[in-house]
This record gives sequence, structure tokens and C-alpha cells, in this order.
Amino acid sequence: MRISTKSVPLKSARTDLLVSLFVKGETPSVPPAFEPALKIAKSAGDIPSTFKGSCLLYPSGRSMAKRLLLLCSGEAKKLDAERLRRLAGVSANKAIALKAGSLLLHPSARVCAKRSGEDLGLPLAQGLQMGAYRYQAPSKEKPKPLSLKEAGVLCPEKGAPKGLTAAVSRGGKLGAAVCFARDLGNKAGNLLTPRKLAAEAKKLAGGKIRFKAFDEKQMAEKKMGAILAVSQGSREPARMIFLDYNPGNAKKTICVVGKGLTFDAGGISLKPGAGMWDMRYDMCGSAAVLGLFHAIKSGACKPKHRIIGVVPTSENLPGGEAVKPGDIVRACDGTTIEVQNTDAEGRLILCDALAYSKKTFKPDAIVDLATLTGAVIIALGHEVAAAIGNDDKWVHEAISAGESSGDRCWQLPLWDIHREQMKSKFADLKNINQGRAEGGGSISGAAFLSYFVGDTPWVHLDIAGTAWNQKSRGYYSGGATGFGVRLLADLLG
Repeated sequence: MRISTKSVPLKSARTDLLVSLFVKGETPSVPPAFEPALKIAKSAGDIPSTFKGSCLLYPSGRSMAKRLLLLCSGEAKKLDAERLRRLAGVSANKAIALKAGSLLLHPSARVCAKRSGEDLGLPLAQGLQMGAYRYQAPSKEKPKPLSLKEAGVLCPEKGAPKGLTAAVSRGGKLGAAVCFARDLGNKAGNLLTPRKLAAEAKKLAGGKIRFKAFDEKQMAEKKMGAILAVSQGSREPARMIFLDYNPGNAKKTICVVGKGLTFDAGGISLKPGAGMWDMRYDMCGSAAVLGLFHAIKSGACKPKHRIIGVVPTSENLPGGEAVKPGDIVRACDGTTIEVQNTDAEGRLILCDALAYSKKTFKPDAIVDLATLTGAVIIALGHEVAAAIGNDDKWVHEAISAGESSGDRCWQLPLWDIHREQMKSKFADLKNINQGRAEGGGSISGAAFLSYFVGDTPWVHLDIAGTAWNQKSRGYYSGGATGFGVRLLADLLG
């Protein structure tokens, strides 16, 4: 969807839906043709005064705007970037419900007060783009195009924040990158196999972005026995995907690794049948990485460092050749691993990706995103991801990026005692700890991965709770969330 700014007087704003965004206690600004309707609404006590409260008005006589939505942002002191995103999402959803083809969002003077163009335009444009997202599910019916074709932010007639136009443009592109990641996450396992995920990644190549992918023969040559063990129960071959962005004269290299289980049945340690269909979302870490490169390609994110995206991708299925509980596999750095539970497979495909990245690219820092553990949902729910790492400064940078972008994280500890729990009697490591006896499932997953990054500053984001099933929030209403794209863009851009 096209998103831009408009600089015209309010009465001249031509649109199917004009949204007047105001704070509690403020008189909404409306074009002259809507003043009679505003007066009636006011006398009836219908002017909203709570966050996301709204009232739809129609004009009396000729008007450039077909209809107007009064949308309250609540108390001024509570209005932050996240609320702006949600309000913009509400606006987009209302426009779609009305089958409007265009939308203009007009923030009042008090909404704009003390905000830079970036602080105002970025979250509003993100919310408009993400709020308009609709997954086009496969159907015998011809897909119906979305009615809403364009949206914009109507600049205040006086005192428009500096840099608003550039921020709206960037926010719209960043929102589109999130929607791209959502599309990947929402695809069924047979519609997005490892090979198809690699094909999607290849489309992002061009300019300063290069693509390559290892097939299973190449991975065997690199001695990537962990990911190959996970994949061996499936007829669908695994891939190790690389996207390499090099702006030139980069002083640092940062690796961004995303778990790409396109479908996870648990292997021999089979998952319960109820809800197994949700395991299409087990590749949402990889979707976030590809979403980052979508943002880089569109110009929404312009990192000054070399950014290398690494996506290990496979299926995890039971079968005659599937890896078994108790099997010993060897990662590409030589580490032997006792596979005590085949459903703890994400850390197996990630360990080869991390070890190979560390050795080959010698990065200054690593961040990985993975729907790694159900335990993180018990710990933090669906609204916050876990951040665990070996370098507090790097962990806090990721958390800060999450706060400013809306992809929020909370730090969990990683101590020597957690790493000790991952040692095996029959190999160097085992892929789970003693479960309920030791607890800390999310931490134990990170503890296992920590053996493959060495001293390189590294942060692991367990996004199993935030990748889907979040509470509706205006710009999200179900399915994959695209979590991590905005965080990565903020962290690296």
C-alpha cells in the first residue's frame, strides 16, 4: 500500500476517509462541511474521550472528504510511539471495513506537540501499513484486492514537525517489511518448504545484497551434522541460506541468524496432535531475518556495518531415517551432541549456523532469533520475547531497540550453572537439560547455543511467544506477527 504525506488545507483534503486524531479534552479539527455533524455529536455526548474511542461523521453539503472518523488518542501524557502505531492501525482497519480506497490521518497540534518528524511519522506510517495487512489464503475463489490502495499523513497546517515526510516514507517501507515477514510466517508447511524459503531469500538479492545457499551435499562437505540430522527424517532437503549486505568500507560485521523450521512435527519425539498445525510458525525467526533484508533493500534500513543473514532451514519429521533419541551427532565445529529429545531441534540447526558463521565471517557481534521454546511462553507470555546472551552491553542494545521499535524483550540470565546442565555423559553436550528437575527451559536452550559462539558478543532472542498469537493491537489481529523485523532495523540501521 502506498503511504505518503499530504500538505493541503484540511478543507481541501480529498479522501474516502479522513481521520481526525486528537487528545482527550481537545476539540477535534474538522473541515467546515463536518461542523454540523460535530456539533450534533458533541450535544449527544458522542465525542470520544478514551484511547481508541471513535465516532464516524458524514458531511453536510459538498466535501472533499467522504466521511470523517473522530479518533481519540487518550491522555496526552500517555501518548507514545506504541499508541500511535495502534491508533494508525485502528484507522486502517476502519477504512477497510468501510471499503474506503484512500485514507488520510490528520494529527492535531497537541498530538504533534514536542514530537520530531521521526517520532510522529515513523509509528503512524508503520501502523497504517501493518494495520492494512491481510493474508491472502489459498482459495478456489479469485483473490479480492484490498480496497484500501493508499494512505497518508496530512501535515498540520502550522508547525509540521521537521523530517515528517522522510519518516512517513521510511515507516511505510518498514511496515511493508513486517508484512513480508508475516506472509512468510503464515504460509502452510507445504507452501513454504526449505527450498521455497531459499527462493524467497534469493529474490532479495541485488545491489549491495548477495545471496547463496548450501544444499545438503555442501553442508555435508562442511560437516554440518546437526542440521543434517534434523533433516534426515524428511524427503524435503534442508538448506543453509546466506544474505550478505556490504555497504562498503564497513568497520564491523554483524551476523543475524534466524531459525527456519518450515514445519516441526517433533520428529521421533512427536508433538501432540492438537495445535500441531501451528508449527508452520516455527520459521518465524528466519522470517524476521528476511524481513530485515527486505527493509534494507527498500531503503527503510541503511546499516553502516556489513550484515550477514544466516538461515538454517529444514523440516523435522518422524520417519524410518529420522534421528532418534540418544543418537550422537557432530556439529561443524566438531562438537558432539547427544540428541535426548528430537523436538529440541531448533538448537541443532542453529548450532551449525552459529559455529559456521563465527569461524567463517569472524563477526564482531551475533544476534539470533528463534521460536525456540514453549517455556518462554510460560515465563513471559505472548507480549515479550526473552533476550539471553553472553555480553550485557549487546543484550541491552537489543532490548533498547525492542523498546523503541515495539518489539519488546526482557533479559533472562545465563550463568555457568546453566551451561553445566547441558553437558552429557555420552558426548560433549546434550540438547536438553533434565526438564522439570532443572527447569529454565528457555535458558537451557540459550545455554546450549552459547557453546557455539565462543567469546563473540551474542544475544539470543526466544520469540516463541511473540511470533504469533499475540493480543490484537490495532496493527495486528492474528497469525504471524512479523516480530523482530522492526527490532533488527532499529538495532542495525
